[in-house]
Amino acid sequence: MTENNSLDILRQSFQNLIPSKDGRMKISPLEFIVLLIFHYLGDSKTSSIESIRKSMKGYLGIGIKRSSFWERLAGNQLKKNLEAIVANLMEQFNSRLSLGKDILILLNVSAILIIDSSTITLIDSAKKFFSGTGSKAGVKWHACFNLLSGKMEWFKLSPSSTHDSQCFPDIASLKNKLIIFDLGYFEYNLLLDIINIGGFFLSRLKSNSVVYITKNVQGFSKKSIGESLLSVRFKSEKKPIIEALIEKVCESGTLQCRAIGFWNPEKNKYHWYLTNLVAAACIIYPLYRIRWQIELIFKACKNSLNANRISSGNKNIIESLLLASIAAYLSSYTILSNSLPYLDQQQKQAISFQRIAKIAVLLSREFILFLLNSSKKELDALLEKIVLFSDEIFDPNYKRRKTSMGVMCDLLGAKM
Repeated sequence: MTENNSLDILRQSFQNLIPSKDGRMKISPLEFIVLLIFHYLGDSKTSSIESIRKSMKGYLGIGIKRSSFWERLAGNQLKKNLEAIVANLMEQFNSRLSLGKDILILLNVSAILIIDSSTITLIDSAKKFFSGTGSKAGVKWHACFNLLSGKMEWFKLSPSSTHDSQCFPDIASLKNKLIIFDLGYFEYNLLLDIINIGGFFLSRLKSNSVVYITKNVQGFSKKSIGESLLSVRFKSEKKPIIEALIEKVCESGTLQCRAIGFWNPEKNKYHWYLTNLVAAACIIYPLYRIRWQIELIFKACKNSLNANRISSGNKNIIESLLLASIAAYLSSYTILSNSLPYLDQQQKQAISFQRIAKIAVLLSREFILFLLNSSKKELDALLEKIVLFSDEIFDPNYKRRKTSMGVMCDLLGAKM
């Protein structure tokens, strides 16, 4: 076991940050938090907050009254402890890129990030803290993930009525990084701010946008210079990819970047993307397409890590249970990092973060034993199970159907 092993980091995060003893409580803070996080997993629709209490009672052989359990669950200290674990795991794991270094070198960026949000519906009594649309209550989880490793780099919880554009990572943190986002974040001043700090962006262009062509790169006529990009009509046979340099005067200055169009024969029109990334035009669509991974990550957290099964209107409980799901997701990174040595090039390109979350569910008991006991026996048992399931974390159809990551690697001539 090496000093930088991800399982070492995981155990140290829990054992160094959470007290293993507390004379006032039968169940220590460490036991309470570990069992909260790793019991609250699984695809069963019958999972509930009350079932967590019962599982703690059964696992530890210690009685815990409903009133005591709910008091601890709703307390500020639990939320603070979970926040500390999540912050520590994000910092520690984000400093260790696991795969895709060739891609970063060829694109000349230090990271590829994807940002999006997912809404979780809550019971009506939560509306006071997390207002939704109409009469419903809901919390929105905004998150920014590393595309290559799946590691979370930033997140924020807000009422679901909050617009995505109001929640975005600190712009200064994006220097030398590429961030990919959908139209919910599209805003010209944001694009210009990213350029000004030395970052890179990739986004769809809104269908009602007015940006002006300053240079034809491929596919436009000379007469198009100075025209609005989306007003240009093409009479001849449509080329698969066309590109122009565009500009847009906005509040904070003049945005200048690339506009790349990919012909969609089914809809009989071009789909447009804006970027300041220096890369072949043919890379842009496959690169944007991989943004779909973030939807799979959210789906994994909702379906396998129970982020969408919150039956409480208490603000602290809602936030603590969401933090527990996030901590479970971050913990699942150890499955990826310890499986990589057993995967070949094509298998690495077909890794599914949704599948990794499902494996975390199957190994929940091994994680509990490992985190509550420091013995080599429990470490070896967890590692053995991770290796056993290493052939389950990638798409089994990878040989018959090229993955989006595989397509991009082929175009770049990159290795994972």
